[in-house]
Amino acid sequence: MNPDGFHSRLPTLHGDGVRLRWLKPADLPALQRLFGNPEVVRFMALSQLETRADTEQFLESIVEGFLEGSLYQWGLDVEGQLVGTCTLAAIDRANGHGEIGFALARAYRGQGIMARAVRALLEFAFGPLGMHRVEADVDPRNTASIRLLERQGFTREGLLRERYREEGGFQDALIYGLLRRDWMPLSPRAGRIGEG
Repeated sequence: MNPDGFHSRLPTLHGDGVRLRWLKPADLPALQRLFGNPEVVRFMALSQLETRADTEQFLESIVEGFLEGSLYQWGLDVEGQLVGTCTLAAIDRANGHGEIGFALARAYRGQGIMARAVRALLEFAFGPLGMHRVEADVDPRNTASIRLLERQGFTREGLLRERYREEGGFQDALIYGLLRRDWMPLSPRAGRIGEG
């Protein structure tokens, strides 16, 4: 059973024009389109999902992480369309921290969608989950994600040189952190938690 008392799925998080919801088998085609795109996974420690079996295994790992309480991954829904995901991973209850991650389909970039989704996730992390700290591990070439994190109040805390192996060599990682005391909470209307 999930250690945070969620019965069979994550609660739905509502932001301004976005909804973070439980991922289900009907989302497999959209997940494969999203994570099957090399541009989306370019800066992630995730292999491109090339087949339905890859995508099914990916969704199974999300459910396992939920049950263990180590990974909470929501589908990012805009007007009934799954356009991305928002994730809280490496959840460490003893020390009150986790790591944020996100992915968004190219057609939806540049509209502020992910910023609103990340705010809803942070409201949940610092609110009901009671986290003290949220971290992000970012590829230095991913300038859009860096800008988003900095606008949300994250502070650059360090550079991990040649942390990840990639084709042709190694890649650095930037570490960002946000403490609950530095977080500016949303208005009650903008960050509701609900069933659907």
